[in-house]
Amino acid sequence: MNDLRSESARVVALRRLMGERNIEALLVTQRENVRYLTGFTGSSGSVVIASGKPILVTDFRYQIQAAAEAPKVKVLIQKKDHVTAVKEAAKRLGVNTLWFDDASMTIERAKAFRKQGLHLKGIKDPVAEIRQRKDRIELAKINTAIHRAEDAFRALKRFIKPGVSERELGFKLEMLIREQGSRRTAFDIIVASGTNGAMPHASITDRRLRAGDLVTLDFGAEADGYYSDITRTVCVGRPTPRQRRVHDLVLQAQTRAIDAVKPGVRCAELDRHARTTIAQAGHGKYFGHATGHGVGLMVHEGPSLSALSKGVVDAGMVFTVEPGIYIAGWGGIRIEDMVLVTAGGHRVMTSLPREL
Repeated sequence: MNDLRSESARVVALRRLMGERNIEALLVTQRENVRYLTGFTGSSGSVVIASGKPILVTDFRYQIQAAAEAPKVKVLIQKKDHVTAVKEAAKRLGVNTLWFDDASMTIERAKAFRKQGLHLKGIKDPVAEIRQRKDRIELAKINTAIHRAEDAFRALKRFIKPGVSERELGFKLEMLIREQGSRRTAFDIIVASGTNGAMPHASITDRRLRAGDLVTLDFGAEADGYYSDITRTVCVGRPTPRQRRVHDLVLQAQTRAIDAVKPGVRCAELDRHARTTIAQAGHGKYFGHATGHGVGLMVHEGPSLSALSKGVVDAGMVFTVEPGIYIAGWGGIRIEDMVLVTAGGHRVMTSLPREL
């Protein structure tokens, strides 16, 4: 497993990767990447990584915060504008060419940098690549986010009954998550009951639960900037034979994918395990999204567990495994758990019962 323990160690790992790819200087602009490398949590900031001490560029609003949160980098407070300040940072580091993540910078911003005389080279984000392998500090925070979400869901279960609305359940679950210590939910909570469950990302409505309904709840908590993502589908009352069959099929698909998780396995292979299980039972057309995604500083990050993924599983990765079946006019069932890849295989990080 990754033994990185601090932002400075992450910078060392990034510089190693930059050296392998002949990247002299890297401009990091994505907010999560800036935090990952420096500890700075402000909403406005970039960091320039080269051979010298990294330089964090931000504005006057964050002068005190940056000094407190990012003590291991130089902080440059912009005097005119952010682009001019980045040029100044590059000058201090003795570089004129900056590589950058071409997926996180607008064309307009790139033009502004070039007008300042900087040479830019777009590449696939190397920081996101490193972030896929969580260090021990990150795993502790993710575990806390999981525990907060699970404790909130356990407290919610007694409210899941006929007559309560999706909106009421969603509001209650959000309050319970915040009461556990989260500053926010990981994303907009999904509560999809009855036929609404046929929409994987259904918006919460005022529909009231009825006896016999399936209810899919997709939720997550936060812990110091890290997130969790869990889904459970429950039945209001006694499930019908069809509901049990479909739920058992989704659970079987998830179990087969999780059982195959270990270092060296292709992400697309994990997706195939889940997708084939559902397809062989005649429900392939009802499973139309990826099997999973990475979770960390972002709810959706690498790796992606899909048929199109080129990635390979490695120790330290944390991702969801979440197959589902969605049938228009009937409803839907999804089960989602978070999995940590270990040196010898895997560990399921979530612990909520998965029975219907």
